Amino acid sequence: MTNPNIDILGNLLREKLAEQPWVKRYANTVTSAVGFLVALVWLLVSVGVDLPAEVTSGVLLLVSALTMVGVKFTPNGVTEKQVDEIEAYVGRHRSDG
Repeated sequence: MTNPNIDILGNLLREKLAEQPWVKRYANTVTSAVGFLVALVWLLVSVGVDLPAEVTSGVLLLVSALTMVGVKFTPNGVTEKQVDEIEAYVGRHRSDG
């Protein structure tokens, strides 16, 4: 017999998952991709401009650090894996009654 609490919680989380935009679900991945693209553009621009290697490297390091800070402060939404893990946890720690 299934636990009705698990079903209710699972349904609520799956509704939340379905309602949120994909950008919210993968916010940290999007933040990392933006950081990568900024670094790539900088690298391509810096190849065509006569700059000291220290400046080129310093800007790449700064872009990497800012990307890391962006990932730290960008909250992800609800993911399929989280819903599955919560359902499994509740199922292990709750009795039918």
